[in-house]
Amino acid sequence: MKLRMLQLLKKVLWMSLLAFGWQTAFGFSLLGPVANSPEDSFQVTEIGYNPMSGVGPPFFGDTMLSGPKNLGEGYRLNTPVLYYTFDPSFAYFGSTGEAAVQQAFDMMNSLTNVDSYSPNLTEFPLNSESVNYSAATWGLRDLKSTTLSLLLEQMGLADSVRYTWALIDRYNPPGSTCTPPGPAIGYQYEVIQRNFYYLNSSLTNLQYSAYVNNELFSYFIYDDCDEPGASPGTADALEVPADPLNMGVPVAAGLSEYVLPVGSFYTGLTRDDMAGLRYLLSSNNIFAPGAGYLEPSAAASVAVSGGGGVNGQPFQLTTSSLAILSFTDPVTLQTLFPGLVIDSVATNQVNGQTNYVYTFGNLVTYSSSSNTLVQIQVQTTTIAPAIGAPYGGLTTNITAKTTTAVESNLLSGDFYIIPTNSCGLTVLGVVATNTTTVTNFLGTVTNRPASTTTIITSTNWIITWTNHVLLVTLCTNAPGTTSSNVVVGDFQGIERVQFVRVSDGNYDYLTGQFYNPLTNKYSMVLMRNGKASTVMFQRVVTRPDILFMGQNLSVGGNDAMFFFNALTRTIPNFINSRAAANLSGPGIIDPTSSTIKITYNTVGPVYVNFPSPTVLNGPAAAGRSMIWGSFDGSTNAPVVYPNGTSIANLAAEALIQISPTTLPDATNGVSYNVVLSAAGGTAPYAWSLASGSSALPANLTLSSGGVISGMPNQSGTFDFIIQMTDSSVPTPDSVQMNYSITIH
Repeated sequence: MKLRMLQLLKKVLWMSLLAFGWQTAFGFSLLGPVANSPEDSFQVTEIGYNPMSGVGPPFFGDTMLSGPKNLGEGYRLNTPVLYYTFDPSFAYFGSTGEAAVQQAFDMMNSLTNVDSYSPNLTEFPLNSESVNYSAATWGLRDLKSTTLSLLLEQMGLADSVRYTWALIDRYNPPGSTCTPPGPAIGYQYEVIQRNFYYLNSSLTNLQYSAYVNNELFSYFIYDDCDEPGASPGTADALEVPADPLNMGVPVAAGLSEYVLPVGSFYTGLTRDDMAGLRYLLSSNNIFAPGAGYLEPSAAASVAVSGGGGVNGQPFQLTTSSLAILSFTDPVTLQTLFPGLVIDSVATNQVNGQTNYVYTFGNLVTYSSSSNTLVQIQVQTTTIAPAIGAPYGGLTTNITAKTTTAVESNLLSGDFYIIPTNSCGLTVLGVVATNTTTVTNFLGTVTNRPASTTTIITSTNWIITWTNHVLLVTLCTNAPGTTSSNVVVGDFQGIERVQFVRVSDGNYDYLTGQFYNPLTNKYSMVLMRNGKASTVMFQRVVTRPDILFMGQNLSVGGNDAMFFFNALTRTIPNFINSRAAANLSGPGIIDPTSSTIKITYNTVGPVYVNFPSPTVLNGPAAAGRSMIWGSFDGSTNAPVVYPNGTSIANLAAEALIQISPTTLPDATNGVSYNVVLSAAGGTAPYAWSLASGSSALPANLTLSSGGVISGMPNQSGTFDFIIQMTDSSVPTPDSVQMNYSITIH
């Protein structure tokens, strides 16, 4: 009888939903900071909002301080190019793991402008989830698919399933009772929706949607009744699909209530994922126009006007040695480089040599290395009586000895200075590469071992470094702006976001900075009085926007409940300083404020045992969890991490260094020529595009000798992977470098 009543109740619920005029088919949810305004003060952990720490079986533990936003109060990216790389701690996953993460970025980079797709987004499937049964048997979590979900989250999309229905209030009046896990008698719950139909609705329909990828969702109230041990006591409106066997769960839901199961993977974005991105990035979407909200540009971007230079033309610039900075005192340095801005200076001692440690306000490192080839030249002069000579006769004997060593933590490379009243230089290409030798005199020591003999020892450091002759243009601040200005206004959406891989070798994990900063120029469309104008921005990227790491994230110990997260990530950099009073948005996501860190759990397989007289011990009798893998729908065997082959490839990358670590920008219609080189391994080296890599930009070629040359005939940013194979026997070593060229 009870079962029939529940079935009847469910049928009545579906009928009432349909009769109320819900928008059918689709919906997306918007992500923002949790409880960041009075109107969102209801977003507390006790009724299902982050942070949640694994409270009860239906819930997904999530420590990130984020929550769903109402329509018109979302947060979006307005920086069209983001840069990512890998911390050394990610070596647990090896080069194969890096390639798996890059596949997720490749899926995002394959998207074109959001407004170019059809109104109903029929180019995208309702369900992109598939299953690899071998991976499911192993209990593997797909690294690529998890990364794809994380990227949507960092772009401002929340889990549209989780927030189709949500609680706004849970009230326990006097005399009410609740027995865990429910039902509660006398408790009152208020339910809201934070899932939106992706097209403007008619006046007869709500903009809120109970559908996700054509699947209708109802809910039931779950309440653990403040059960002892629950931390904290939690209730939520948990979504119930109309057809549990045919759900089209979006990729944005892969981290939350319907977390992607083991053995499952995504083949791409679903229709509702793209609907959310189109809402956020569309050029037709100006956040809160006329409501007083003015969207700010990214903090680290500078509004600039066009290229300057000598009479408005490109000019040549020769870089200088970084070693000079280390060995030169501040007064001499200012004399050598007028206009150089020194923010601070300190000193240290390296092998008896006084080194200066500077921070500069207008210096740009073009190439650098912390491992430097140094020749130490020692000259000894002995002045002593000649053998058999009469008393008082002296002879001079001079001997010289030169040794070569690799000095660690010794700055080497080259730099240039940003001219005064300029926002920087754009490097169009490398005209020439020169090798220069710098001799640094360390001093002399005089020793008199006998009254008639004098020994004088002189020591020099001879450092060889490479400088470059660069073809550059000068950029200047836009009229009315300075390098510290943030431009605000009614900006159109940026249409798409591109992700650029930066070589691991260009990342200094000790400082969190790039050895060689990158320069990115982009434009945004600003609406003023109904008219569109284009504002150019330049961003000098000194650190990764997104950094991937590995760490044992598990918590346990004696007599403590074992708990682990599959991953952690930092909250997107939500900026809502210009939102209207008492509103929680809209705002921007500014990746230039600080690096977004995504950390995957590297604890390895965890075997859970519950021994008893009737249950066997050992791994065969235990439940197993927390194994990362990579797999697809092919017959290829899944990759399990850590994987020996991929780690060996990563080790080869550590032993063989490829230069340069980043490629200079190019100019449409200007000849381009860059020579790649390798240090380590066994020569000769063979160069080629890696398997699966995108092609070089049109009109550029790569020779087997490692020369990228040609005259590009299109503009844009292009990513590709170059592979170097050495001549080691019996097995050659191969190293892959992820490169990006920006053509202006």
